[in-house]
Amino acid sequence: MITDLKFVERRVSTGPQLALADRIERFGRAMTATQLASFLAVSRIIIYKLAKKNRIPSFRVGSCVRFDPKAVASWLRGQ
Repeated sequence: MITDLKFVERRVSTGPQLALADRIERFGRAMTATQLASFLAVSRIIIYKLAKKNRIPSFRVGSCVRFDPKAVASWLRGQ
């Protein structure tokens, strides 16, 4: 069972130091579960489960689940 997940802000080791939420917000287009999972260092399945339970902002395009980077960044900042 998934419990409340607390994501720790990580910093980029090269270039300007950006918080995780800032990096996601600058992604520029809707993200797939695989892309978001890579940023958050969790499995794609966890991302799908969080989306299904409305615990992370998401939307559907046909049968595909997508994530708005600005909404996800705002959600992360609120965690």
